[in-house]
Amino acid sequence: MFLLRESGRSVTDICYLVGFESPGTFSRTFRDIVGRSPREYRKEAVAAAGVPTCFTKAWTRPIA
Repeated sequence: MFLLRESGRSVTDICYLVGFESPGTFSRTFRDIVGRSPREYRKEAVAAAGVPTCFTKAWTRPIA
């Protein structure tokens, strides 16, 4: 989640960087945990730029 928010790396690069061998498996696992795709998560994080961190963390908290 940090890499998606704070780096300019592609989702595919992040997938391999964190140890996945398949971008599809990474995206599916990310969606299962966070409740949205890595691209959706990044888009929301960029839209929240300038918002206090505590609000951003609450809004982007994984769905239980």
